Amino acid sequence: MRQSSILDELDRSILEELNVDARRSHREIAHRLKVSPTTVSARVARLEEAGIIRGYVPLLDDEQLGYDLWAAVGIRISKGRLREVEERLARDARAYAIYDVTGENDALLIGRFRDRRDLDRFVKHALQDPYIERTNTQVVLNRVKEDRRVPVTRRPAATDGST
Repeated sequence: MRQSSILDELDRSILEELNVDARRSHREIAHRLKVSPTTVSARVARLEEAGIIRGYVPLLDDEQLGYDLWAAVGIRISKGRLREVEERLARDARAYAIYDVTGENDALLIGRFRDRRDLDRFVKHALQDPYIERTNTQVVLNRVKEDRRVPVTRRPAATDGST
C-alpha cells in the first residue's frame, strides 16, 4: 500500500500549510484550517511517526554561505560496489544528493562546491576510488527551478504552465 493513501484532506491541508512555512505554529495552522490546535498537533505527530514528515530544516542560501558552483557528476562504478561507493561519497558534505540511475552511469551525484578548484579536488579524489571507473561532470550554469517541497494536492500537476 502506498504511503500517500493514509492521508486524508485535512492531513494534506496541514502539509500544504507546513510547506509554505514549517515554522507556523499548530495554533496558527488550526486557525487557518478551522480545526482545533489539538487536532493539528495530533495529526502532525501521526505524520511524523509515519515518516511522512521526516524533519524540519531551514532553507539556507548556499551562495551566501560560499557555495557558488553546482555540478551534476555522473559516475560509472565497477565490480558490484555501487552501494559501497555511494555511501562513501555521501559522507562528503558537498554531496547534495546521490541517485542510482539508468543509462551510461550507475550513479548521479548532485554537488555544491565553493568554486571550480573545489569541484576539481572533489572529482580527482573520487577518481582515486578503485571502484570508480570514470566520471562525467556537468557544471550548472543557472538554477531555473529548485524546490525541496513535495506537492501534496490530489490534482495532477500542470505541465503546460497553466494552473
